[in-house]
Amino acid sequence: MWSPVVLAPSPSQIVPTRSRWGTWWWASLAATLLLPAFTFAGEGEETDLVEAAAKDSVDRPPLRVGRLLRLRLPITGNADSAFRSLVDRTKKTLLAEATGDARPVIVIELAPIAAGEGFGQGSDFARALSLARFLTSNQLAGVKTIAYLPRTVKGHGVLVALACEEIAMAATAELGEAGIDEDPTKPIERAVVEGYRQIARARRTAPEAIALGMLDRDRDILEVETEASIEFVDRADLVKIEESQTILRTTPLFPKGTMGLLTAREGRMFGVVKYVAGDRDALAGLLRIDADALSEEAALVADWRPIFYTLEGPLTATTASRAKRLLDHAITLNGANWIGLRITSRGGSPAYAQDLALYAASLGTEDSRSIAYVPEQAGGVAALVALACDQLIMHPGAILGGATLAPLEPPQLESLCLTIEESLAPESPHTWSLLTALIDPEIEVYRYTHRQTGGEKLFSPEEAATQPDAADWRQGAEITQPGEVLRLDSDQAVALGIASHVVDNIEELKQIYGLTNDPVEIKTTWSLELAEGLASPGVTVLLLVIAFAGIYFELHTPGLGIGGFVAAVALLLFFWSKALHGTVEWLEVLLFVGGVVAILIEVFVLPGVGIFGLGGAMMVISSLVLAGQRSLIPRSSEEMAELQTSLTVVASAGLLMMVVAVVLRRYLPRIPILNQLILAAPQAEQLAEQAYRESLADFSHLVGLRGTTTTPLMPSGRAEIEGELVDVIGAGEMIEKGRPIEVVSARGSRVEVRALRQET
Repeated sequence: MWSPVVLAPSPSQIVPTRSRWGTWWWASLAATLLLPAFTFAGEGEETDLVEAAAKDSVDRPPLRVGRLLRLRLPITGNADSAFRSLVDRTKKTLLAEATGDARPVIVIELAPIAAGEGFGQGSDFARALSLARFLTSNQLAGVKTIAYLPRTVKGHGVLVALACEEIAMAATAELGEAGIDEDPTKPIERAVVEGYRQIARARRTAPEAIALGMLDRDRDILEVETEASIEFVDRADLVKIEESQTILRTTPLFPKGTMGLLTAREGRMFGVVKYVAGDRDALAGLLRIDADALSEEAALVADWRPIFYTLEGPLTATTASRAKRLLDHAITLNGANWIGLRITSRGGSPAYAQDLALYAASLGTEDSRSIAYVPEQAGGVAALVALACDQLIMHPGAILGGATLAPLEPPQLESLCLTIEESLAPESPHTWSLLTALIDPEIEVYRYTHRQTGGEKLFSPEEAATQPDAADWRQGAEITQPGEVLRLDSDQAVALGIASHVVDNIEELKQIYGLTNDPVEIKTTWSLELAEGLASPGVTVLLLVIAFAGIYFELHTPGLGIGGFVAAVALLLFFWSKALHGTVEWLEVLLFVGGVVAILIEVFVLPGVGIFGLGGAMMVISSLVLAGQRSLIPRSSEEMAELQTSLTVVASAGLLMMVVAVVLRRYLPRIPILNQLILAAPQAEQLAEQAYRESLADFSHLVGLRGTTTTPLMPSGRAEIEGELVDVIGAGEMIEKGRPIEVVSARGSRVEVRALRQET
């Protein structure tokens, strides 16, 4: 039977050029009624729109040649001349690649980099005008320029957008308030006004009145409908139109006192904006350009400062901490903005692979780029690190993904999938479905195609259903295998748009990015290797035992000597190595220092109380245990293993300390030279003589007498009794200074007193 199918263009392809509602209504009606099509369906079958769209995709013209260049706002310094050179080189490259009659396309993405509420304000007018004149000159006659605004642009960067042949905006973006960079207390200079007027007349992307209304708040811009057309004029020019035409309607557009600011929808209504596209893929579909062409052309970005770091072997705690520390140092020291990660690994610890992937995702910023380079294999969880980078380059036959070194436990898998969806995917260029397929054999991932734009994404049905335009995504072939994690070779990765290039060697990689010199190879330093060696369990135990031995020796020698120095150096090496290893932060250091202070208070200030001594010892032990693990509270089997190792190290060090204490107590006085430094214990004759002298002391005559404490009794101290200073002990209580006391007993030199109740 015959069944009619109505093919309507998408809203993004309907561009109203007259009034807000008049022409818009007619365009919508025409789009609805236009192109009725009849297709034949076999008996008992219905024709559906999916088949029609598939047929339409076959009949589409070939893709156009294009490139995307990012212009960072504000435009200052010599940014205009540098960007002109970049555009000129791009034009030559595109003209060499172009085939057919369609002009190549240069998409200029205006990217404000100001923090906070900045939308590119601060551009120098002279620089913006220079660039705008270049874009409207005959030098670019062979290519088509399109300004793309993924977010709001204000200031003189607006002039650059008006100098392009067409403008595309995200639905949430705005364009206008060009005069925000001028002094609001003074009229706009004539040279600035003439500059905007010149560009508006030369390009006609926006009517002259709208361009000037965006610039000058003193103008009153109107939308005027006559019998012949709709025009945008300054109120001061309204009289001229009234003299020659009949005005049907006058609508204020930019009232006096405000600068014009257009949303994407308003821009389309007034014919200023040609396309509304939420991202580069959508824009590529509207322009009929390969989506890969709208990734910023790396070879044309000047002033790369490249570095290379190799991730080799299993991904472990040491691998992760070493990579982050060395790369951070290189980026800070050398100002590197091209960070290459050469990955040769079959996987490793899921927790540390996740940590490295999040770090790799953070390397790509407005001014820098991270590149994953896989010469052989990035298997298992190591593939997460590769896909977290901005771009992926592979050797022919290299493998991405595949089985991990050890199967993930269900709690590990669940935690890792949640982190991928919530944290890693939003920072990486890939969907969470694709990233999860590298570790979860149960997820199904399909190739989806957008009905309107032709853009392609790799989604699971669950993720596809959550897209704002879910109805426009058409499911294609499945790329995963049931019961297996995703495994792709270089050809498959390129075909799916996951890898951007396949190269045979580093030289080809350099050509892609226009690198004139070899990237600086970042290698481990002797200090980092030393720190990692000191952080090993065996050496950690040795450092703690040496520190204890030093403290023991110091307590048995007069003054600050060699023992204190040795203990300080051992503890310094302990915390330094753990800090570089990534397991010590301020918490562990503060706990240790606080514990030592509490112990000193117990020994020298409040002897016999016990609270400070016990609490201080617990703080010191806690700090030593926490110094061996990365998480405060273990939540996975790996973190539990770290805790067990840390407890074993501290317990072993404690046992060895006891052995060392016994050995030192027995043999230290016999060691030549050292025995002259220590305070030797009194001999038997000295102890007997001391006991005899103490037995002669008789304070029995003080029993019953009263006096006043001259120091706090905690519990021992001094008191004045009958004009004599006597060492006394409080009878089961602490007595403050200045309290009246009474002697209750005297046995030899031990005088016990009790506090008397003070008279009121």
